[in-house]
Amino acid sequence: MSKRELAAAFLGHKLAQPLWRLAPKHGCLRILAYHRIWDEPACDFAFDEQLISATSEEFHRQMDWARRHFDIISFADLHTCQKENKAWPQRTLIVTFDDGYADNYTHAFPILKELNLPATIFVSTSYMDEPRLFWWDAIAYCAKHTSLPQVHISDVSAQPLSFQGHAAKRRASNEILRWIKSVSEEEKNRFMARLPDLLEVSLPTDISSAHQLNWQQIKEMSNQRIEFGGHSITHPILTNISAAQLEEEIAGSKRAIETHIQKEVLVFSYPNGQSSLAVQDAVQRAGYAYSTAYFAGVAHPSQGCYSLPRIAVETDFSFAVFQANLLFPGIMLKGSSS
Repeated sequence: MSKRELAAAFLGHKLAQPLWRLAPKHGCLRILAYHRIWDEPACDFAFDEQLISATSEEFHRQMDWARRHFDIISFADLHTCQKENKAWPQRTLIVTFDDGYADNYTHAFPILKELNLPATIFVSTSYMDEPRLFWWDAIAYCAKHTSLPQVHISDVSAQPLSFQGHAAKRRASNEILRWIKSVSEEEKNRFMARLPDLLEVSLPTDISSAHQLNWQQIKEMSNQRIEFGGHSITHPILTNISAAQLEEEIAGSKRAIETHIQKEVLVFSYPNGQSSLAVQDAVQRAGYAYSTAYFAGVAHPSQGCYSLPRIAVETDFSFAVFQANLLFPGIMLKGSSS
């Protein structure tokens, strides 16, 4: 058993939970970060299984427990509190999802409705306008479906990438992702256009059908306690694009969502969790009240509103780890990164 699991086994135990109730209240905000809720075995998943946060059963258990220990609110609730010049609520929790996958509607939304809970979904709007695979899912799909034993992609690695077996395919995908996040948006797009040919994979024409949320689903959820936030237009690495494109990616995402749901969009999530002072300034200029990053921690008012940390939920977390991360983040998240 890992040190994290050992700590979680104690801190998440019901006998330790009174310690949390007796702990001083500091007005910090916990923000959970999910991507996908999915019930298919990860080894059979055609896309990036690392983005599966939980199964439906696990998500229901997590949300049911969370609502009994925290006040689950929305960013709109938080904004109202601040506009009224009140301190941040104590021991509150916001539930978020990145990217806008269709399973947020088919798997997560029914559970949230059943438990009467709000959540926030961050969407990259061009994928709703013109359904297609997210670029990281296209990488995973090509890696998983190639029949080539190895391929030398000089842009990515000096050594050939092995595609023999599930573990090797996953390592190759991660290596391609690591490289692609370091290059310009133009170079990324050129490479993605070449990748199916490099791996001798044919992407089915209907591959992205029902893969992302559509605007009808978004509007329906928006009318039932689900809040939507910006996540750019095309999901670039924001630190790798020009100043003009940065402004459009951030502001354009807000405009598109507001046009479709006829509600103000208050919060932005940085694609891949990466930002800089210039990116944060652009988010503020676009009129967002908050933005979230993807590093582990809890949010405090003194840290500002434009790089709020979150607590990631991963499919390999035990329920005890989920509990302990929320109850004792100062211990569980110390030295970790999401």
